[in-house]
Amino acid sequence: MSRVHAYLRLIDDPTSALPPAAPTELGDDTALLSLLVHLAFADGIVQGDEFALLERVRPDLSMADLMAWTMEESQSPMAWDALLAALPDASDRWAGLRFAARMVCLDGNLAADELEGLRTVARHLQLDEQSVSRAVDEVVARVEEASPEAVADALRNMLWDELVPDREPPTSDIADALPPGGVLVCRLLVHADGGDDEEVGAVLQEGLALRFDDGPAFVPWGSIQRYTRVPVPGAAFHLHTESGHLAVSDGRLRDLGTLLDVVYGRRPVERTA
Repeated sequence: MSRVHAYLRLIDDPTSALPPAAPTELGDDTALLSLLVHLAFADGIVQGDEFALLERVRPDLSMADLMAWTMEESQSPMAWDALLAALPDASDRWAGLRFAARMVCLDGNLAADELEGLRTVARHLQLDEQSVSRAVDEVVARVEEASPEAVADALRNMLWDELVPDREPPTSDIADALPPGGVLVCRLLVHADGGDDEEVGAVLQEGLALRFDDGPAFVPWGSIQRYTRVPVPGAAFHLHTESGHLAVSDGRLRDLGTLLDVVYGRRPVERTA
């Protein structure tokens, strides 16, 4: 596995670990990590979720050392030739653009300067403009038409990592967020080590109820505009709705993007092996 694919797996799977770099791969690591830092600093400030991603890829550094490293790295010019050397073939270059998209699409949104930064990466990697759209779409899905009737089939055919569908009605504060008359498909539980399963949400025919970072809330399928399709450090899941932005920081809910892919008729993103 090349280093860029190893880093993609590290970012997308919170349970994975980065294998040690071989001596011949140390230069690849330097180039790939430098790319993330320069993208994080594209707007002049590193946001919390961007810093969380940098923490994920540099677990060897303390918080103070990580801050010092990012500041030092940001003040050096981006070594594009070194990045190309780290991504020697077409498959690696495409993976490199996907790697970059993980940084710029962390919150489920994409500002103009972030999009231009991703286009710059694509040009240096000798990839076309269409590849940028593909890389962004892999992380952030724009919703065009909801298919709530597909919810039950989606749940039956999904392979859950940690979430467990359950037919019992919600009993936690999730119940208070449900709309009157809503038709329950299932509640969502997370297996807890050495204790009772924890209730984290509920799926209804009409929408999705979750314990978001700001508290339990119900989101109708029709109000969802965009969502993150892969988990990102800092927040496992982001939703953009008609009324605003919602986030879930619980990494155990990494399957939610896959669930919504099926609900909205999209082919789920293949996870990096």
